[in-house]
Amino acid sequence: MTSHTDPPHSRRLFQVAGELAGAAVPKLADASSVDVLEVLLRGDVPPPGPVDGSKRLRRAAFVSTRGEAARGAYEVGEVSLVRPATPYGQSLSDLRPRLIRHLNHDSRWLVRDPRRARVLREARAHSLIVLPLTIRDVVLGLFVLYRRDESSPFDENDFREAATLADRAARCLDTVRRQIDEEALARLLRRAQLPERLPPLSALEAAHGHVPAEAATGQWFDVLPLSSARVALVVGTAEGKGVDAAIGMTRLRAVITTLSALDLRPDELLTRLDDTVIRLERQRPVPCRGPREAEQTGTSCLYVIYDPATERCVSARAGGPTLMIAHPNGDVSAPRLAPHSPLGVGDLPFENTEFEAPPGSTLLLNGGCSPTPHTSADPTMERFHEALAASGPDVSRLRDHMLRDLPPDREPTLLLTRTRALEAKDVATRTLPPDPAAVATARDWAGRQLAAWALDDLTDSTTLVISELVTNAIRYSDGPIGLRLIRDDRTLICEVSDTSGSGPHRRQPKTTDEGGRGLSIVSRLTQHQGTRYTASGKIIWTEQPLPA
Repeated sequence: MTSHTDPPHSRRLFQVAGELAGAAVPKLADASSVDVLEVLLRGDVPPPGPVDGSKRLRRAAFVSTRGEAARGAYEVGEVSLVRPATPYGQSLSDLRPRLIRHLNHDSRWLVRDPRRARVLREARAHSLIVLPLTIRDVVLGLFVLYRRDESSPFDENDFREAATLADRAARCLDTVRRQIDEEALARLLRRAQLPERLPPLSALEAAHGHVPAEAATGQWFDVLPLSSARVALVVGTAEGKGVDAAIGMTRLRAVITTLSALDLRPDELLTRLDDTVIRLERQRPVPCRGPREAEQTGTSCLYVIYDPATERCVSARAGGPTLMIAHPNGDVSAPRLAPHSPLGVGDLPFENTEFEAPPGSTLLLNGGCSPTPHTSADPTMERFHEALAASGPDVSRLRDHMLRDLPPDREPTLLLTRTRALEAKDVATRTLPPDPAAVATARDWAGRQLAAWALDDLTDSTTLVISELVTNAIRYSDGPIGLRLIRDDRTLICEVSDTSGSGPHRRQPKTTDEGGRGLSIVSRLTQHQGTRYTASGKIIWTEQPLPA
């Protein structure tokens, strides 16, 4: 058996070794053992050429016609030291197999290896074949066959057959090793892409994510700051496995990050993401899929926007991710998200689902994992209730309780956040008529509000920004103008809304032009700015850092 400290992929190496040992018994030998270089279990690649006989090997398999009652010199999973002056060490040094037709138990090499000598004597082994497992001069391990008194000694035909079996086994072990290398690279790519720490945001008290180590490498989570103190929460899974899935995850995260900066609603963002996935799929060659790949559920994504000013969420999904919310009063519910096929199918339009998330609510986004008959990897209401009762207000402890008692290969991808609302005193709104005289009213109102917030240092810049934005709104809109100021932990946010669906276009005015400089002035006076479209028009927003 593998050690608890061995990586999960060791099980596959041990499985292949067990199949090799089993193929030789009883057809060719009375007992067989397979030892692999310990570096393989760490995912490393052995250097080409002979191996020093003192290198550490790990017993990966032992099979005997006597069944479980028979044991080799080393237990499966145990480290075996191969001494140089033995047939085992010599085969590793010169990469040549050894046929010992008649074993002399008084041989000098057995005297130097008393542990093996005792076991061979007790098993009454009298003939053996030692074969190094090599592929392109790279040593992977050692394959040894034994015959006991009840069988005739090995001959040259047995020797050739064993060499053929060892060659085939070495190729199988090398295939597993290459898969391990690919998965290690995929895990490295995923670790490089996943956020090491989630950003502190005024909309959230805390946020913690979890992607299981043994999960498909395309799984990820994100917390993305949006305009007006809002935040986007994302969980997703890219189709495929290994490096392909890791690269797919990287592409999807890059596209989602770019689209989120456009302030799109969740259904609009997933529509554009769906188009991107379809285009990327068309550029790929048609894969030859096996049975396991055909069962994959495709590329999925859940995108949620939380607004701390309205204390509401709007979300859309593709595929199977789920969402649960624990309200401050202890109630747990699962909003009925509109169903949709995985990304890349392009069948139905995406739909938004809106729901309330009062301050202190805990949102649980689950990337999706098929439940087993006995252990549900998709968090149920009962599991969520129990975890909330045991963890208290600590979101990281809540995450740990959600994962408790789940096997590593059944852990879901989770994103847990606890919401926070903007206090009423930190949000100020005003509605203005589409009248040029409203520009002065807007400046005066903003100046008084900034004085109330003790932000006099920002008065000049902010009132100038508001003048330009309100003037622009009045010029191109015939409906009411909305003005909103938001003060969060680090930023002053200014919003001007109107009923026009056309966005502003910044241009470089000539020296002789009398106008056209408004947006350039706004850009120079603010740290960030942008446009967000709504069902009734648009919102132009700006951000300025608060004075230290």
